[in-house]
Amino acid sequence: MAGAISHKDGIGRKELNIVRERFMGVHKKRLLRIEGELRPAQRVFLDLLPLLFHINHPMLPGFVNTETPAGIPLFTPGRDALLAAKSISRSFTYEKRAMRSFQIQGLYLMGSIGSIAHTAGSDFDVWLCYDPKLGQKEVKALREKVEKLEAWATELTLEVHIFLVNVDTFRSGKRDALSHESSGTAQPNLLLEEFYRTAVWLAGRYPLWWMIPPEDEADYSQYAEMLVKKRFVDPLEFIDFGGLEKLPPNEFFGAAHWQLYKGVESPYKSILKLLLTESYAQDYPDIRWLCQETKRAVYEGAVDSTDLDPYMRMYRRVEQFLQKRNEPKRLDLARRCLYFKAEQALSKPYRLKKARWQREVMKDLTAEWNWNQAKLVTLDSRANWKIDKVLEERNILVRELTSSYRLLTNFARAFTKGRGIDPRELSLLGRKLYTTLEKRPGKVDLINPGISVNLVEHQISIHYTRGRSGEHNWHLYLGDVGELEAEMIRPVKTTAGLIEMLTWCHLNKVVDRGTKIRIHPMDCHVQPEELYALLNTIRSHYSLHFDHDIHIEQLEAQPFANACLLFPNIGTDPMARLSKEGKQLTSNRSDPLSFGSAHSALIESIDLLVQTSWGEHLASRYSGLDGLLESLCNYMRLTLTANHGYPSPTVTAHSFSSIRAEGIAKRIEELFNDVCHCFGPKGPGINSRYVMQGGDGYYMIQSKRDGYSHFQINSWNELLETLSLPNENFRPVCVDRYALASTPLPAIYRSNKEGVVQVFYITGKQLSEIFVLDENGSLFHQRLQGTDEHYLVAQQQRFFNGLMLLHNLLADEPSDPTLLQEPRFYRINKSHEGKFTTQKRRLSTRHLPENYLELRVTSSGLDLNLTPFVLSCGEAEYSSLDLGQGIYETVARHILSQRKNRQTYPIYLTALELSGSAVERSWSTIDLLKYKKRLEGRLNQALQQIYSA
Repeated sequence: MAGAISHKDGIGRKELNIVRERFMGVHKKRLLRIEGELRPAQRVFLDLLPLLFHINHPMLPGFVNTETPAGIPLFTPGRDALLAAKSISRSFTYEKRAMRSFQIQGLYLMGSIGSIAHTAGSDFDVWLCYDPKLGQKEVKALREKVEKLEAWATELTLEVHIFLVNVDTFRSGKRDALSHESSGTAQPNLLLEEFYRTAVWLAGRYPLWWMIPPEDEADYSQYAEMLVKKRFVDPLEFIDFGGLEKLPPNEFFGAAHWQLYKGVESPYKSILKLLLTESYAQDYPDIRWLCQETKRAVYEGAVDSTDLDPYMRMYRRVEQFLQKRNEPKRLDLARRCLYFKAEQALSKPYRLKKARWQREVMKDLTAEWNWNQAKLVTLDSRANWKIDKVLEERNILVRELTSSYRLLTNFARAFTKGRGIDPRELSLLGRKLYTTLEKRPGKVDLINPGISVNLVEHQISIHYTRGRSGEHNWHLYLGDVGELEAEMIRPVKTTAGLIEMLTWCHLNKVVDRGTKIRIHPMDCHVQPEELYALLNTIRSHYSLHFDHDIHIEQLEAQPFANACLLFPNIGTDPMARLSKEGKQLTSNRSDPLSFGSAHSALIESIDLLVQTSWGEHLASRYSGLDGLLESLCNYMRLTLTANHGYPSPTVTAHSFSSIRAEGIAKRIEELFNDVCHCFGPKGPGINSRYVMQGGDGYYMIQSKRDGYSHFQINSWNELLETLSLPNENFRPVCVDRYALASTPLPAIYRSNKEGVVQVFYITGKQLSEIFVLDENGSLFHQRLQGTDEHYLVAQQQRFFNGLMLLHNLLADEPSDPTLLQEPRFYRINKSHEGKFTTQKRRLSTRHLPENYLELRVTSSGLDLNLTPFVLSCGEAEYSSLDLGQGIYETVARHILSQRKNRQTYPIYLTALELSGSAVERSWSTIDLLKYKKRLEGRLNQALQQIYSA
């Protein structure tokens, strides 16, 4: 060890030069260790890197143009660099010439490189500090050169990240926003501390921080200013990243979040850093920075590379921290993290003649920890740990991550009071932790965050049980475990559904195509053939839809479903149940949701497997027809509501339990996709209603404020009543492809247009029907006794023309173009096969006979019992105020007396007018039509009573 340097008796250039040379010596030793880990081709990259930023040469890698910023102060290429350049371009010659300016201030490696944690897979993080005076065009050219050099490194099987650093911007505290490989604003000072602790100088200016004595760190700025002012240091030879005088407490909060975010996927890499941050938090505000301890060791004469190794220093601080807290389990985890990071596998023979220095260090450490050979063998076999060991280890890791998070969060709350942290970053990091670590029913948890490589089991047993309360459970056991043995063994995994269990096994790679699966009990409703078919379906699905890498930006929006599988009737043959119940199944009704003469729904259960944009895998199970529709509404909430403006992903359904399984699955698949299209951006839209048949009745699906809902409609008349309800806005109806085929409704709704009244009619000798869709899509239906098409259309046309005028009078803005549109008429045709179509009718001026009796009503409201009205029949007028309930018989007798041969065909209104306060109200067309129908009904009832008397 060299002699210690003290500035207590004053400072001089001699002492400063010794400090600089000591740091240079330490860095050169680490650089030698780095070079010793590289293959010859990779060494070329490291040897050549400073030269490539010192000059622009068209024959060397990374060349953009001769104007790209270049020139590193205090740099002269060595023999290795020149030979490396020659190996790439034989014609290359280096001409040393005086440079007017140096646009590159320094080049530094950072991170685990050259430390005990350096492995063959370690990446190279390089800080390239450029002159802050460079313009955007020059920085852009420099960035292009960096990208080319990173690509060249990839060709050499090196993962290199070169970060452009404007030291003035860096020192002012500005950082990049949070991204996949950045800690964002979460921990700027901790990033600087890590740089001072781990950086390896390659070329250019040395960090001014070297020259600030450890005891004067608290006065970094003043001390640095003094060194410059008194010319102890040359401004052209150093670079100033700033000091660590003050650390905002909110950085611990940000650091905790960030390390936890990285720890979710790579816990062994993050836990040591997380524990170090926790130790810093304990000392706050008088933090003993690890980089300062390293500097102090250099000042005191330490030259041993292992003692100064940044990872060893970090481990020793964590060890000291945990021993003081008497937490041996956490300390053992920290030691495992270091051991795994070093990748030395001490239980296995070393093949090279000379052991790597890391191996010798780890031997000494494990001996110090009293680790025996058995423990080393266990740790070195981590790549092949099986599920029980992985679950045990994962629980330890999750417990550590959540414990550290809780401790650091409590600390941050006590000191920061919520200030100084970007809420967006914290929200995203919190969501990442929630989606990955949180356990909840139906969520398929991933248990292997880089713990083991091979979890595959040769054989597993899956047991089905039914509890006393009727709940269904599936249990996973390793190996061939029978029913008796299962009573004495705790299952590895228990789920409420088989799909959740199989998905868990597949995603965690517990099974592959060679795994044997035993299912118990032997008479289980799910047989092995069906189980393997389900597993293969899940396997095929995830080969196409599994997103391994969820970027943090995806967590900004609420989660939505981006893939979905449906599994109807697992382990169930609905036809068998119906046969036992003695229900008649022979019929031409083939719709699985309303099958056969018994109108049976062939749906016993439905399992959904949904993958979300947050990377979650959610399994859910529903029972019966209502459960099917509930699952559909929930799926649309996860797609159309959560991802507004985008269509739902196409779902696929799979069933293997019966002869009709394929047909049932196809029907469910069509239903989901049709309904999602109906409410989606490419269909009629969110204000739609979807009508389908199910069992003996009908169902309507519609949107609500926070999602979708469904309700049952028991009969045809109830359906018509539901469809006749007034709508405030246009609400189209989508009719299911299997529903109402024996009625004209599907054809009618296919012709529906917004903002116009549409009249559909079908005539017959005995009976005619009209269907009216008002401007907002409400349906009016009326049966009429056999009426000639000419009279039917003419009578309806006359009434609706009057209704249009009434609307125009009642409207706030009569200029509304929709009010000027005449009703459109359509004839309903029925083919020999029973299919309905609509045919638009171009109406000529249709005249009713001269002796056609006009019947108008003038009313102050639409309640026949509460609001008075006057019926005008020709020249005669009849008031409900005078006649009361007798008005209907009186008017019917009058009309009958005016008819030739006293014919009793139905009475119809030809006009409707409103008076009094009713004029001020906004009545929908459907309200007026219903009033007309009620009034006509009472008149015709009176007519029939007269005829029968």
